[in-house]
Amino acid sequence: MGGSNNRAVFYAAIVVAIIALVLCVFYIIPGVTHPFVSSDPTAAHYKHAAAFGALAVLAIIGALVTRPKSTVR
Repeated sequence: MGGSNNRAVFYAAIVVAIIALVLCVFYIIPGVTHPFVSSDPTAAHYKHAAAFGALAVLAIIGALVTRPKSTVR
């Protein structure tokens, strides 16, 4: 894998992790209308939050695996 491609995957994984963390918190908050749910849209949706939390953890692991190596010695 080239250096620039590895760097792009690293930053993409960070962006995905941040978005997933925001959505994880969003689906926990009750009283807010949550789109794309089949049950009460204003209730807290813990399964959605757990799914986005797991996605955030996977993205963080992906970012750690693909992080660019430092060139400073």
